[in-house]
Amino acid sequence: MDIQLLLYSLAIYSPALAANGGATFISEGKPIDLGKSLRDGRRILGDGKTFEGFLFAMTFGSTVSIGIGRLLGEVWTFYGIMAALGALVGDMIGAFIKRRMGLKRGERALGLDQLDFVLGSTAFMLLAGAKITLVQFLFIALLSFALHLVTNAAAYRLKIKRVPW
Repeated sequence: MDIQLLLYSLAIYSPALAANGGATFISEGKPIDLGKSLRDGRRILGDGKTFEGFLFAMTFGSTVSIGIGRLLGEVWTFYGIMAALGALVGDMIGAFIKRRMGLKRGERALGLDQLDFVLGSTAFMLLAGAKITLVQFLFIALLSFALHLVTNAAAYRLKIKRVPW
């Protein structure tokens, strides 16, 4: 496996990684679903998805996108912004699925918790015209899965998170 390909993969997904991590810095705010529930009585997204978190995460991801665009070419600024947006949309879709499964905020959904943003960012980058290989996608998916487990366990030990996942 070519190390340059893996580093390139990390670079092109860095806005999505930044946005996904950036949202966690805002713990409270106005819920995107405005507190509404569906017919099943469950919230659409829940209190964990806020306008403030979304805006902060997009700012974080867009800032990283500008840096990536300077390194890889201006088109990557656009792809990076799309990756950040896709990561957040993917995360919201993940929250929506968790609510439909009857899981509350913070409850574990192994796989979904770690990969919803990777799937979203990949979809948005592909729709924007970025070329992403299966190897790049799989590398980021595996890396994200592992990083998610490690960073959340560390955040739990540091008393930043209430649960270790």
